[in-house]
Formats: sequence, structure tokens, C-alpha cells
Amino acid sequence: EGLNMAKIASVVLSNSTREFDKEYYYEIPEELANKIEPGVRVIVPFGRANALKEAFVIDVFDRGTVEGLKTIKKAADEKPVLSKEMIELASWMKERYICTYYDAIKCMLPAGTKVKAYKTVYLKNCNESFIDKIYEKITDENEKLIIDYIVKNDFKCQLDELKANINIKSFSKIIKRLVEKELIDIREEYATGVKEKYVKVAYSLFSPEAITDLIESNKIKRIQQIKVLEILMESEYVPVQDIIKFEGVSPSVVNTLKRYGYIDFKEIEVKRDPFSGRTYNKTEPLEPTAEQKVALQTLREQKDKKQFAEYLLHGITGSGKTEIYLQLIQYTLEKGEQAIVLVPEISLTPQMIDRFKGRFGDQVAVLHSRLSLGERYDQWRLIKEGKVNVVIGARSAVFAPLENIGLIIIDEEHETSYKSEITPKYSAHEIARYICKRKNAILLLGSATPSVETYYKAVTGEIGLLTLKERANKMILPKVEIIDMREELKKGNRTVFSRQLSAEIEKNILAGQQTILLLNRRGYSPFVLCRDCGYVVKCRNCDISLTYHSKENVLKCHYCGETRSYPK
Repeated sequence: EGLNMAKIASVVLSNSTREFDKEYYYEIPEELANKIEPGVRVIVPFGRANALKEAFVIDVFDRGTVEGLKTIKKAADEKPVLSKEMIELASWMKERYICTYYDAIKCMLPAGTKVKAYKTVYLKNCNESFIDKIYEKITDENEKLIIDYIVKNDFKCQLDELKANINIKSFSKIIKRLVEKELIDIREEYATGVKEKYVKVAYSLFSPEAITDLIESNKIKRIQQIKVLEILMESEYVPVQDIIKFEGVSPSVVNTLKRYGYIDFKEIEVKRDPFSGRTYNKTEPLEPTAEQKVALQTLREQKDKKQFAEYLLHGITGSGKTEIYLQLIQYTLEKGEQAIVLVPEISLTPQMIDRFKGRFGDQVAVLHSRLSLGERYDQWRLIKEGKVNVVIGARSAVFAPLENIGLIIIDEEHETSYKSEITPKYSAHEIARYICKRKNAILLLGSATPSVETYYKAVTGEIGLLTLKERANKMILPKVEIIDMREELKKGNRTVFSRQLSAEIEKNILAGQQTILLLNRRGYSPFVLCRDCGYVVKCRNCDISLTYHSKENVLKCHYCGETRSYPK
């Protein structure tokens, strides 16, 4: 009785380390009572220094008997960026993939939406008639330098920018003196998003796997440099100003990474609408083949049950899997539900996007790494606002903020790119399965060459199996022959080419045709052995044979990376 009954919020910090990866409790001030709800980003004072930090509200509840709490400073969003389902998914991912809350949450938000708190200096009474009166109150040259700079910048500028450009001693004391004289005013402000049209962007010169190796092997140790490389692992291009502003690093950090050859810069135009200037010809559903009819009938009947189900669509190349996807999506939309289609990044070609945009038009949003931060944010916002019903994208599109998911399709489900190589190391299959179970939706996995795990589940009846054995256009399948190279050796052929392969290549050459040979391994030779005693050079760490790379004339372990000079 007599306690302040204002509500409190539990929050998790952005960019939190393991040490601070837990819920913290803050009082909700009366003026923010109607703005704070689960999923909203807030600015909170944290630690002894009360440093302003971005945080995500996880829950809101009555105060009870809790006392002595700090107060939320500001709400950074008008509407929640995370739904209740997203918060629950983040909690599940935290346990499943041994990551922090924020590691999971950042998967669900487009890059560049992080809130940054900064201070802005305003000239008081900032109009032309008061300028002379302001200069009358200035007592030294340093004060004049500061006021001059603010006036040139339309009477306001960021405090950090002012400090960087006005190189004077006792900067803080002079600023404090100008505030006391009531010549300037300092306000805390917050920024998010991308606004530039033409920007200088940074891009990584290394693959995500190579960057991960550099970080884990301690070749790159500075946390500031790691933060820059991590954001470049998630996007093909990132504006340099965004890296500096939203990741809290100095320009020198980015320039150092360029000097060391890890990243490079280029100027690009930011197109907020990735489809502007493009037209898509409307297409109609094709008449399904007998096999497609059976598959579609099974999937539609399952959809009518409104229960979770998982199917493997095992169809040979050219059997018309994509047409099944399109017609099943149409059926899902007619039920008032939404769909996500995941494809490998390499498959997100204009032709693939054309097929979905041609069938569903403006109902389609596309999410992939070749979009700029602004484009990706705008596509994400269309999804969040319920203006699209179909999302097509690479692995991270599984987190698209659709409210009424009825179908998730994973095309080429065997691709290893569906497993994240960076923290959190999640599997898109597992995330999709979790979402579909919660939504009573269908999970459809498509492949001509399914993974062993998926195929085993299908043939043992753990998941449904739909098979397409014929090409939709009745084209003849290519002839494939397997040659036993042991028999070639027995018949005296000690080359890497079988006699039949040599004959077929010769036949192609004589016919003026071309041949492609695919090598399914790295390196010149998978092992090096002594022909006298049979000794094979092995890795000291992994006990597997070292691979010979002729270009560098070295032996390499393809497991741990050990490199050794070629033995003489």
C-alpha cells in the first residue's frame, strides 16, 4: 500500500556479451506508458556511468513490490519491431544454438536499423536577428570558433562532429560555459535507418568462412575491426557512414582494414526499390502433369486439415517443382495465409524472381544480400506492415516478419548454405520447422538430390514423400554411365581418364562440339606417398592425408588448415 504502481519492463541489451546476456528491469515513466510494449526498442541508462544503451522490451508487467529501479529514457519505435512470436523464437534460439538474446534478435531485423544515441548542439534563439546578440556574449576566440561552426551548419550540429572539427584544448569546459551563458543547448537524439541516395560503401575481400577463420585464429584481435567485418559478413555492401554511425567505430578502423587488404570501398547508388523500372509479365498456372496433380492434391488436402506437416518433394531436374511451389502458394493465399520461399543465394537470379513476381506481382517481397541496406529495410517494412504475402529470399528470409504464415518452402534443401557459418550457427530447416509447428503450417522441402537425413526421414515415414520421376516437358533424360577405374587399371590404363571418356572427348572435338570436365576436389593430388615403403604424408593434428597443391608446391590439410612444404 502506498507504493508507486507504475509498470515495469524487462529488457535485453543490444550488443550484449555473455556476461550481460540476461533480462534487466526498468520502470516505465508515466509519459511512456502507452508506448512501451513487448517488442519495442528503448534507450536505457545502464551501469554505474548510466551510459545510454539500446535494448529490446521482452515483457511488461505490474510493478509489485520492486523498488529502486532505473527509468527507461526513451522509446525508439512507435510500433514493436518484434512480435510475440519473434520474442519466443529468440528465446528458443538462445537455448538451442547457445547464443545471446541479441545474437538471435539481430537475425530477425534488417541490418542498419540499430538505434544510435548521440548529442546535438543547437544555437539558442537561432535566427538572424539574434546572431549579433550571441556574438556580444562571447568572451574568447575559442568560443567564437565553436559558434562560427554551428552558425555555418544551419545553427545545429552533432557534438562529436563539432569536437572533431574544432581542435581546441578544454573543449568540454568551453561547451559547458556556453551552455551556462545560454548561448547553446545540447539535446540527446537518436537515429536509425539509411537515408543517403549515393553512398561510399565497404565490401569484404574475403568469404564469410575466411573471415571467421581469421577471427577464431586471433589473426584479427581488435574488437572494433571484428565488428566491422561481422556486419560485412551479413551484407554484400554496407555504406561506410552506416558502419561508423551504427557500429560505433572510428573512420580509422575502417581505413586500417582497407590498408591491410581485408576490405575495399566503392561508390554505389542506393536504390530503395529494387524493382523500380522493371516490369513483370503476368503468368497463369500451367496445366499440371499427372505426377504434379498427385503431389498438389496431397498438399492441398493437408492444407485443408490446418495441421503441421512436413514433406519432401523429390523431383528430378526439370520435373516442375517450381510450378508446384507456385500453385501451392496460390492455394495458401486463397486460404488467407502467407508463404515464405527459401532458395540458395546463388539461385536468387532475376529469372527466379521473375517467375514469382510474374505470378503474384506486388504481393512478393525479396530479401537477399545483394540488396542495399535501404532496399532491404524497405522490403522488410513492407512485410512487417502486411503489404506483401509472399517472401522469397536466402537463408535469413526464414525470419521474415509475416503474421499469418501457412507455408514455408525450402528449395534445393540439400544445400549447405542453409546452415549459418556465423553466430548464431542456426539451421534454416530447424527454424522453419519451429515456425510451421507453431503456426500449423506446411513445410515443403524440394530437391532433386535430397540430403541423406531428409531422404531417410521420408522413406521411413517420419515426413511425407512426394516423387516426380519425369520431366514436365517430356524431354529425354541425359544418359549417365559410371566407369569403374579399377577395371581400367587392370587393363593397363594408368591415366586419370578412362578409355571411354577419352573416346567421347575425341568424338566431340571431331564434331566441333565442346566438353566440360568437373573436378570434385581441391588440390592437385589428394595424397602423396612413397612408392618404396607406402608411407603417406599425414596431418599431425587430424591424422588424415595431406593434399598436394602444385601451384604453391605445398601440402595442406583440408580439415584444420595445416600447411607443410613438399617433401624432397
